[in-house]
Amino acid sequence: MPKICLTILAAALLSAACASTFDFRREELFEDMSKRYGRLMRWSEFEAARPYLAADAPKERATVPPVVRVAEYEVLQVVYAEDKRQALQSVKITYFKQDNPKLRTIEDQQIWEFDADSGAWLLKSGFPDFK
Repeated sequence: MPKICLTILAAALLSAACASTFDFRREELFEDMSKRYGRLMRWSEFEAARPYLAADAPKERATVPPVVRVAEYEVLQVVYAEDKRQALQSVKITYFKQDNPKLRTIEDQQIWEFDADSGAWLLKSGFPDFK
């Protein structure tokens, strides 16, 4: 009887360890993907950043006006959901429009979600709302 209990306990601990390892890998993947997205945004490469958008992202936030140029992109905070399948990332973006060189700053609240089918994080909130 004690052998059976130890076997069950060992199996439970092993599965819990695998789950946390997977959660950790999911966090690493998010950090990598969000950094790549951030670099594209920083260089105003909006078309190259489009594949990071989820298919169900809001249509009004699916494009960026062609006159927008990003001067600075800074991640302020990242908060993961308990199951590590969703992340809320706050980003400060300084930008200008080519027809008006006045710098503007917005704080974008990004909602990212892990897509198990593709194994990638997708931005559900769409591009920032550059006004």
